[in-house]
Amino acid sequence: MPMQPEPASDAPSTQTPSDNAGTWLADATQVAKALAGPSVAPLDELGVIQVEGEDAAAFLHGQLTNDVRSLAGGKAQLDGYCTPKGRLLAIFLHLRIGASHLLVAPAGIVPALARRLSVYVLRSKVRVVDASAKWALFGAFGRGAAQALASCADLLGSAEVPMQEWSVTECTAGWLARLRSAPGAVDRLLLACPRSTAASLLERAAACGMNVVEPAAWWSAQIAAGEPAVFAATQERYVPQMLNLDALGAVNFKKGCYPGQEVVARTQYLGKLRRHLSIGHAEAARIGDDVFEDGKAEPIGSVVLAATSPVGGVDALFEGTDPAEGARLRVGAANGPVLSLRELPYGRGVAA
Repeated sequence: MPMQPEPASDAPSTQTPSDNAGTWLADATQVAKALAGPSVAPLDELGVIQVEGEDAAAFLHGQLTNDVRSLAGGKAQLDGYCTPKGRLLAIFLHLRIGASHLLVAPAGIVPALARRLSVYVLRSKVRVVDASAKWALFGAFGRGAAQALASCADLLGSAEVPMQEWSVTECTAGWLARLRSAPGAVDRLLLACPRSTAASLLERAAACGMNVVEPAAWWSAQIAAGEPAVFAATQERYVPQMLNLDALGAVNFKKGCYPGQEVVARTQYLGKLRRHLSIGHAEAARIGDDVFEDGKAEPIGSVVLAATSPVGGVDALFEGTDPAEGARLRVGAANGPVLSLRELPYGRGVAA
């Protein structure tokens, strides 16, 4: 059925983002259980900016790091949003659904981002609103999640679960997008419904055999996928390449101008950047924690995203320079917990 959300409101979101946004801790046994079977988690920590109007694609093309003009209906992609100095204000999951462009980001930064985008609309035929009070978001993930959703006619109606990554379908509940798969969580899907039906959506998902879980397991899977996020605590700290957005296909180096484009392009073509995103595991870690190499007093990086690991302890995405071969890393302090490296699920450099 066509997407028919309630009329957009310019009122602030009613969500209350976590004070610890960027760090999600839970019982490791429960995280492992959530990833082992079909699970659904409410993601109140995410918000939505809705952009509409006949100039919407052209407007966003001139604001974001990726190619928006080529984003077809029923597709999704990652976009960066930068300051004029090339520093990231946000990483958006950008969905094109009919005439609407939906930009998903942490709820704590969405209101300010929506206001900032609105400033640049000028005479364009575009409407930008914080739609976080309208849409409730859920992560559907874990082994068998797609199959469980496919069996739930109350949620999908006649729609099918999208099988290709970065595909979006409209359904009875609202809309459903398949994201990048992750080791240990092949199915990663984002499901949305009008906020007024959020409670019944969880009931219907549970009736279809899905475990209703806390969001830590969802963020653990996102870390395994090597996908970063920018929160209030980390805004304006990184250029896109520091968070592997080039490798993730979130930067188009052939498109025209956007805020920070000169800095991002110069960083790419001069090839001087030695900082990038890695995955690590430690007994404890939180967003913003410094990362140290043994024997060095100054940090070589910092934690971007952290969540309880299904094997215990914490998995983390961290940005920084490569340590010396064989060097041991620590997190939080020069004598803090050991941070062991994990392999990224994609190669570095510009994605094909």
